[in-house]
Amino acid sequence: MLGKIHSIETFGTVDGPGIRFVIFMQGCHLQCKYCHNRDTWNLNSGNVIEMEDLLKQILKYQNYIKPSGGGITVTGGEPLLQTKFLIELFTKLKDLDFHTAIDTSRDVYP
Repeated sequence: MLGKIHSIETFGTVDGPGIRFVIFMQGCHLQCKYCHNRDTWNLNSGNVIEMEDLLKQILKYQNYIKPSGGGITVTGGEPLLQTKFLIELFTKLKDLDFHTAIDTSRDVYP
């Protein structure tokens, strides 16, 4: 499965507990006035990445992430514009025993 990624931070410390591998997804329709990630808005830019390639990158850092009580944070842009990709990613990450977090502006409650 393919995802559209803006960028990756391999040693984040402000997007959840512990050391985080932070994935910035590409695309956002909200375009909030005070957004600090404006370069993630455009739906037609970013890097297309295979799920398996992203997982390989994450696994390179697991010896730092897991002992710190950290995990993987997906942010954006708006991550929920790529829901199918996120479901598959989070399923695989849970199978690998990673803590996961999502940073979204969408109301996910009914």
